[in-house]
Amino acid sequence: MRSIVTSERIRTAALLAAFAVAACGGGEPAEEGADESGIGESGENRSVEGASAASDPVAAGATAPGVPTGDPGAPAGGAAAPAPTAVLQVQEVNAPGLQAELTEVTRKDGVLTVKIRFRNTGSDVIHHSFETHHGRYELFYVTAGSQKYFVLKDSEGEPLAPKYLTVDLDPGATSTWWAKFPAPPASETSIDLVIPDAPPFEDVPITDR
Repeated sequence: MRSIVTSERIRTAALLAAFAVAACGGGEPAEEGADESGIGESGENRSVEGASAASDPVAAGATAPGVPTGDPGAPAGGAAAPAPTAVLQVQEVNAPGLQAELTEVTRKDGVLTVKIRFRNTGSDVIHHSFETHHGRYELFYVTAGSQKYFVLKDSEGEPLAPKYLTVDLDPGATSTWWAKFPAPPASETSIDLVIPDAPPFEDVPITDR
């Protein structure tokens, strides 16, 4: 009888010991290959990555400070494009489709500067030469009052203008010619300009600078 009681006590003690060991073990063993550091196979810290995405406004889709959001092609400060050169007077040249646009008559320091913009208004290429007599410009002059003024020349006798005037223009194209004349006195406020192959430009106001 004592041996039976003793065996029962031993069995009970063994069961209690097994329960104690199970309680101290904290449950199921860790899965093989698991990493408790929070760093995955890619080497990135998963916890840190999540925190960075939440704290970085650019990563979250917000606009970074100082980054413009407008149209990059728009002019800075809303600046407007420069205005085209004003035309003082227009004459038709004796060549189909060729116009002469007088764009400047200015007086400064005793010199009168004249600019003409030739424009091809036709649908064909224009080739036209004005007779300058190799830079003598005898057919180009300005009149003011009762005086006639010819193109100025430098110390070597060369004209203060292109030596030759030949226009080669595609349809819609332009080309500018210029010349310098002696300035009429300040009492004269307008001039007439004569060039070959076109009617004269008359009563053109002088701009003083």
